[in-house]
Amino acid sequence: MEKHAPTRTTTDPLAALRLMLDEPPEDATPLVPLDAAACDAIADETLVCSCNNVSAGEIRDVVCSGRCSSLDDVQVLTRAGGGCGSCLSAVAGLVEVSLSRR
Repeated sequence: MEKHAPTRTTTDPLAALRLMLDEPPEDATPLVPLDAAACDAIADETLVCSCNNVSAGEIRDVVCSGRCSSLDDVQVLTRAGGGCGSCLSAVAGLVEVSLSRR
């Protein structure tokens, strides 16, 4: 997919570059992972990322097996969170909790 420079006017000289690199703006809301209790309530067979068909169990497995050690690793290996992004707080929480228990 070809990227184009933004057409809107901005006072931030790096804004256009951030948009082209798909970086979030500096004032973007930070990702808040689900807490451990919420993650524990998600069954392994529950589909966490419907865009890429990734279950909670798959995320736990790739982390607990040692194949992944960060949210970025999990996203690359499973593609979880790579679609619409609405599942990122759940994915991040599952990664954090799984890392803390391995």
